[in-house]
Amino acid sequence: MVAGQKHALFYNGMARGDHRGTMMLASALCTDSVAEAEQIDGYFHHIQAFIRSVQAPKYPLAIDAALASEGESLFLANCAGCHGTYAADDAQDTYPNLLFPLDVVGTDPVVATAGTEYAPYLVDWYNESWFGQITRMEPGEPFPGYMAPPLDGVWATGPFLHNGSVPTIELVLDSTKRPKYWKRVDYDSTHFDEDALGWPFLELPYGQIGAPADERKFIYDTTFIAHGNAGHTFGDHLTPEQRRAVLEYLKTL
Repeated sequence: MVAGQKHALFYNGMARGDHRGTMMLASALCTDSVAEAEQIDGYFHHIQAFIRSVQAPKYPLAIDAALASEGESLFLANCAGCHGTYAADDAQDTYPNLLFPLDVVGTDPVVATAGTEYAPYLVDWYNESWFGQITRMEPGEPFPGYMAPPLDGVWATGPFLHNGSVPTIELVLDSTKRPKYWKRVDYDSTHFDEDALGWPFLELPYGQIGAPADERKFIYDTTFIAHGNAGHTFGDHLTPEQRRAVLEYLKTL
């Protein structure tokens, strides 16, 4: 996804605008002094410019053009209001930068609620700190919800949802079939599910608790706090054929 389109770096809408300070704060554990932080600030604007310049990769495999065209119409009718529109010329793309309330998007609430509960204290501390001299952190009152991200190159960004709880985009578009426990088939980055758009995975009958010790760390367990895979039910009404067409269109972004 393209950071240059976004008003904020994070799914909960934090780190808006000039986010050099917040990026530097995230790496503060590796900084030993203000003098060193000032030195880093001398080149961090280049890092921010690079992040904003990065373009999404083009889908490298075959695309069914006719099916993708059908999917574009479905996307415009069902998805574009939240995720924007995409043209052959990237300059003509639109992206609304909208934050959606938790009761609308329905995805795991922990990150958003933690932001509203604890972020005000962090914002006050940050804005009064050395980092706040670089760029102030906004907003002062975080919104309890999530941004619908731009979808350029979304096929390459799995696993999906803000917490990585869904292995494929096909399942993002069908909340009724998401696995409770799952793990990747393998860890070969070239092993890609062209139909479902995402990681080939195995659904498991058990979670991390009760799993063999050598397997435990590879299992995604949606019963753990902040790991829930509910919500984003906006594709559930699509037929399998319509869903297939939308997935084909997403390959073109």
